[in-house]
Amino acid sequence: MSVKKENSPIAQDVLSWELFRKGALKRKNKLPSTCTLDNRLILATKSFFVVGGLGAFIPGYYLIITKNFYSSFAQLTDEEVIEFEWLISFLNKSLMDNYSKHSAIFEHGMCSCAGGLDHAHVHMMPVPKRINVQDLELIINKVLKKRSAGIQKIEFNNHTFDNVHDISSIINFQDDYKILEGKLLKFDDLKNFKENFSSIRNLLLNEEQYISFSIPEKNFLFCTKHYLGTQFGRELVSEVLFKFDEDLKKLFSSLNRSNPTKLIWRWQDYNFENNILKTIKDLSIFLDKNKKDIKFKKYQVKNFAK
Repeated sequence: MSVKKENSPIAQDVLSWELFRKGALKRKNKLPSTCTLDNRLILATKSFFVVGGLGAFIPGYYLIITKNFYSSFAQLTDEEVIEFEWLISFLNKSLMDNYSKHSAIFEHGMCSCAGGLDHAHVHMMPVPKRINVQDLELIINKVLKKRSAGIQKIEFNNHTFDNVHDISSIINFQDDYKILEGKLLKFDDLKNFKENFSSIRNLLLNEEQYISFSIPEKNFLFCTKHYLGTQFGRELVSEVLFKFDEDLKKLFSSLNRSNPTKLIWRWQDYNFENNILKTIKDLSIFLDKNKKDIKFKKYQVKNFAK
């Protein structure tokens, strides 16, 4: 059954296929030497295209974007889902080949993000192979607490607070507070949908927004309708890398000391241009190495960064 349901963008669409196609033409489909908003296109298929993600705190960060304007990947047709699953599998192989890492795949569906980012896009980022499910659950609970996820109002020092930033500051550094409205979400609260993404698309279309997150090689996934704030998946991956990658831990710690008001996982704070350029080059080379893949012709795969 098809669930195709196209929308029209309300604001300027900064993730549009036409924007990135024109950006690639400007650089004559060659590898870029600097990073701009529109020149990060790496590959395209019949229904999707892949760009180097802004704020790449690790090389191998992809954004997979629909050519048609959708608000979420839940709106894909059945045919597009098959193509998407092949593309995910191919990109997984690229991360293993280029970086010897597994992949974290996540989407903030129907998020109505500011700045024209309400165009459906899925994030894929490398994560260490040695991560386990128990560590993931602990890290998720850590991020949920940092964001005071699920709490609407608290009492502290005989004062009431309902601002999310005030609440987060208090519950992460104080113990003698009282939750008046809501509750602090834990990992188990995020399991609103227990099946895999493809089988729950119709259910997700009935939600105002959702977050899906998976590490396929670990059979780990969750999909939640709870609002957890923007860039939850990026913060989660940054915490995973902080725990398991000593070199990145040193880099993140150094940046935090130098700029305590900035956050590693916020792409608006750190661009990591060198990692974006490396991502584009590495995936382009991988495409050339695999250009005889029989699915390339079927899905009209094209390398835009030769």
